[in-house]
Amino acid sequence: MESMFQFTNPALTGLEFGLNEGFNSKENKEVQIQINMSVSVNRNESRNEAEVTLKIELGEKSSEMPFFITALEAARFRWGEEMEEALVNKLLNQNAPSLLLSYVRPIVTQITAASPFGAYNIPFINFTHKK
Repeated sequence: MESMFQFTNPALTGLEFGLNEGFNSKENKEVQIQINMSVSVNRNESRNEAEVTLKIELGEKSSEMPFFITALEAARFRWGEEMEEALVNKLLNQNAPSLLLSYVRPIVTQITAASPFGAYNIPFINFTHKK
């Protein structure tokens, strides 16, 4: 049985990647890559749908980090009339970003694997602290 919560094919809507020239891997042996994520939910109440965009920022433009990445992944979600508002909010703010992250994770791994620093795997993220 199909879920009342559906989505379109997620799409990579933005990507920026760069190596930091001043980074010295010999000096900075143990680097903790910073991860910042934000979720944008643009709802269309009259159609019971929303576009959800996940923005991921890894590293930073600094000689302290080997690279920086900004990636945006988006999809349109829709739900049935009979779904409760609290459940819709939970699905849009927790399940939707988790799904989008699963699409962008292999892209980040592939891009970083082609760099001199090796593949970076985005860890699991807990989205339950959001709305």
